[in-house]
Amino acid sequence: MLHPLHTIFAGLSDQKVVFITNNHTNYLSVRCFSFDDDGIVKHLNAMGSFNITVKIKKFFPTSTMYNCSTIMGTFIAFKSDYECVSHSAPCEWRFDENFTYRYSPTDEEWVVHEYNPNYESLTRGGVIKGYYVN
Repeated sequence: MLHPLHTIFAGLSDQKVVFITNNHTNYLSVRCFSFDDDGIVKHLNAMGSFNITVKIKKFFPTSTMYNCSTIMGTFIAFKSDYECVSHSAPCEWRFDENFTYRYSPTDEEWVVHEYNPNYESLTRGGVIKGYYVN
């Protein structure tokens, strides 16, 4: 049974768009998911992109998070404390075989992030070992 506060706050949310782009010369696959959305695997050609709309929870906004999984590892595509959340532009990510890159609207440049080990497979339910696969 749901807690009564869940019902009250369920419809109250802001939204933020997150753009994910394949920054590699070949196609790469990615799956973005949250606790509320299983996500589907996207196969992107070079510079192919897609977007996800994130509903930021009003009650405990810090619990709003989207992860993206590739065969190279994972990255957190959305957290409520990212600086892009407070800007009018969407949050933007690029990924390739080696790194992920998050656009910093404050510095107006791409910031490099290393992949986290991939504990989540591209098709949810299967778990692969926590090491980089290149």
